[in-house]
Amino acid sequence: MSPRANVRSLDAIREFRPSVRRFEDDVMSALSMLRTELNRTLQWLDHDCPAYWQQQIRNGYDNVNEARTTLSRKSMMTVAGHRSDCIDEKKALAKAKLNLEFADSKLKLCKQWSIKAHRAADEYTARIGRAEQSLGQGIPKMLALLEKMVLALESYASVERASRTDNFLSSATATLPETSAAVATEPAPQAAPEESAIEESARPQAVEPANDALRNETRPEP
Repeated sequence: MSPRANVRSLDAIREFRPSVRRFEDDVMSALSMLRTELNRTLQWLDHDCPAYWQQQIRNGYDNVNEARTTLSRKSMMTVAGHRSDCIDEKKALAKAKLNLEFADSKLKLCKQWSIKAHRAADEYTARIGRAEQSLGQGIPKMLALLEKMVLALESYASVERASRTDNFLSSATATLPETSAAVATEPAPQAAPEESAIEESARPQAVEPANDALRNETRPEP
């Protein structure tokens, strides 16, 4: 036997349907925002980030060449017959080379992360597609099921009310003849014991014994 439904309020089911629609809108909006952020990240990894570090590499080459030229010029100069150690110029050249190497490593990382991001994005897009498909198919089915539930429960409630009304009317109709018969066959009320005693005392006593006594007193003696 199928379990009984424990439905307390039809209004709650009616109010649940708009909540399902709002849930669908919120989820679709969130998925759309995630897709937009994903495309923006891929755009940054594919174009903006490499373009920035390529510019830094060009600037690095320029700085290295400038530092090398400065060092060469300074090393050819002599002060009091002695050539300068060019310590600052050597440090500047070393720093320019480090910056160039750093920019070149960042460009390589951008390419690596772009490949990894595209793989993750493909997997994520496939999952989003399945989620959107599930929502697109499941939400209409759920709304249709709720509509059928509400209609079935409303029909059941109307039938139940009609059945209760019929039962009440039939029971009331069956009770009326019994009540009339009971009233017709009810015996007359009997007098109370005290009233019966009063009536008995008020009745006249037997007259015959008194008449006999009177005859005996008036009879002449022989």
